[in-house]
Amino acid sequence: MMLLTKSKSLLAIAIAVGSITLGCSSTADSNSVIKEGATLVTLVNLHPDNKRKILYAVNYQLDGMMIPMCSKVEIEDIGEKEVEFVYNGTTYTYLWDKHTRKAGESLLQNISNFIGTSCDQSKVASLNALDQAGIKSGKPSIGMTKEGILFAMGRPPIHATPSTEGSTWMYWLNKFKKQAIEFDENGVVTEVRL
Repeated sequence: MMLLTKSKSLLAIAIAVGSITLGCSSTADSNSVIKEGATLVTLVNLHPDNKRKILYAVNYQLDGMMIPMCSKVEIEDIGEKEVEFVYNGTTYTYLWDKHTRKAGESLLQNISNFIGTSCDQSKVASLNALDQAGIKSGKPSIGMTKEGILFAMGRPPIHATPSTEGSTWMYWLNKFKKQAIEFDENGVVTEVRL
């Protein structure tokens, strides 16, 4: 009988802790600026699959059309695993993936790395000429800084690069091809390799 009472007590505690944890995560998302109907801007360049009008939370660096940083977007719909937004009259779907979810980043946390209330044009203007060229092209090159790479390409996927403090950032050009960017101790690109 005492074992049954202890089991019930432990179950009640587990349910209470679970409720608190769920409450915290939904509160964090409810404070997000990513809300249906919101007009926001891209914080970095986005590299969509332009044929299918899709962007991925793993931030594929797809060739083709680029949505430049500081572009206006309107959040149209937020689902459990995707956010739809409109850019220049075209609706794009931003897809959350299992890798990002397993790395502990929610859909709204993840998309907030790419879309927000204001882009930092003054910071971009203060960067060197190599950074400026890389941001304009959306491509990495030797001599760029970490800040320049972030504006040009966005944050590397969190599951492959948990911290941007490291000296190697991994990006995917598509589902099958990776790209590593190596930085020196000053945060300057020394190598871009496939």
